[in-house]
Amino acid sequence: MAKERTSVRMQAQIRKMSEQGYSLRGIARALRVSRKTIRRILGVLESTDPAQWTEAVDWEYVRKEVYGKGATIKQIHREVAPEVTYLSFWRVFRDQVPRQASPSEVTIRLHHKPGEKTQIDFCDGLPITDRATGKTTLSQFFLGVLPFSSYTFGEFVLDQKLPTFIGVQERMFVYFGGVTPYVVVDNLKSGVHRAHLYDPDVNPTYCDFANHMGFAVLPARPYKARDKGSGESNIGVIQRDFFQEVRNRTFYSLSDLNTAFRHYLGRLNHAVMKDYGISRAQRFEGEKEGLRDLPSCRFELNEWRSAKVHPDCHIQVEKNFYSVPFVYVGQKVRVRMTEKLIEVFNEDSQPVAVHVRAKGIGKFSTFDSHYPEAKLSVARFEVRHGKDQAQRLGPHVEKLVEELLSGQHPLRHLRRVQGILRLGKTYPITPKALDHACHRALTFRKTRLAYIKDCALFFIAHGYKPHMVSPHRQPDSLHLHQMASQNDEEVR
Repeated sequence: MAKERTSVRMQAQIRKMSEQGYSLRGIARALRVSRKTIRRILGVLESTDPAQWTEAVDWEYVRKEVYGKGATIKQIHREVAPEVTYLSFWRVFRDQVPRQASPSEVTIRLHHKPGEKTQIDFCDGLPITDRATGKTTLSQFFLGVLPFSSYTFGEFVLDQKLPTFIGVQERMFVYFGGVTPYVVVDNLKSGVHRAHLYDPDVNPTYCDFANHMGFAVLPARPYKARDKGSGESNIGVIQRDFFQEVRNRTFYSLSDLNTAFRHYLGRLNHAVMKDYGISRAQRFEGEKEGLRDLPSCRFELNEWRSAKVHPDCHIQVEKNFYSVPFVYVGQKVRVRMTEKLIEVFNEDSQPVAVHVRAKGIGKFSTFDSHYPEAKLSVARFEVRHGKDQAQRLGPHVEKLVEELLSGQHPLRHLRRVQGILRLGKTYPITPKALDHACHRALTFRKTRLAYIKDCALFFIAHGYKPHMVSPHRQPDSLHLHQMASQNDEEVR
């Protein structure tokens, strides 16, 4: 095999990179040269007797700089031994300055009060197989444990979304027969909206659930598994026992998997623990008295969102519109959505408005009391600005806007007016086309935005639509079709 050759410039580059602290692998990758060639070029320096330079290095100084002040080995290499390669220096450093073993970490044994906390956690579950297609879906395993007795609840679910997260905890507390004052939760999004070491932000819906059940949420610190050590430990037990016990079984539904797990869970909670000489269930009997009673009704799932109050005194929630008192126009509000209601709160969590949740798309739920009086509405900038814009777009646009903004509550149709005026700025609709569309809307009393837009686009594509006009005849005039009939009779 031919010997690989390198130019003088390449050799100088290799030496320069070596002096800068690059490893052989890094130099080879950057310059596309084999490491064997690099070793050959650096051979003179590599073959230098370590005794010739290691004795001149103050290794105690090196130790203090690296382990005491945080300096990198590359920096110290350039300072104390630049005449040798970084690789040679690193090898001697590894032998001369071994890292001091850190003192043994001190731990304490936690003593949990009976019925004080519940620790919950998720992990990957077991696969569910579709009987028809054979496709597998990985389930999620939820675990809740009482740290004092290690009494355990578990269930396999399909996801970790908020409805699932809350529903499985309701079933957990029913299984325990009561509620603990505190719940230690991991930092998943369904429980903790924003994780933080000192000031975590709990998901507002989960906070409502905690208030309903009567417990306080204690988010675990990020990357601190010990904060929920009992949960982590019991998950390990279940993964080693149950997961291995059913490793050769195929589950075709979530209910089948949970049925098998409930049989195992009974055995787990009634098995004697080596540390205590009694089972989890026996320790739980003494702990059960300290649990709080379950609430009398089930929690109604809700969802929190934020919205901004539009100038027409409405907020938009899932493509429907709900009125808010006009004093909140331009402000952000918090919205709680339940199955039947839309509740609006200001930034101080004070209630502002309540509406029945609308079904469908584009529906309005409006209270007249949320509008300002007519004179104040007309004086508002949005109304006056809309009328000025309409005047510049055409007479029929102006007339339509005037009709929509008239009446006892001018702001009621402000959003529609803004949509109509915005059509005049949308390509390819021109002011002429928009004025024609508004004329058609006034003629047929169809003032919906979609109809006006369709009319404007039709005008651009086809121009004015021809009108069929019946001919005007005098009563005593003679018509040709009558003469033709008479001639036919004569011929016969």
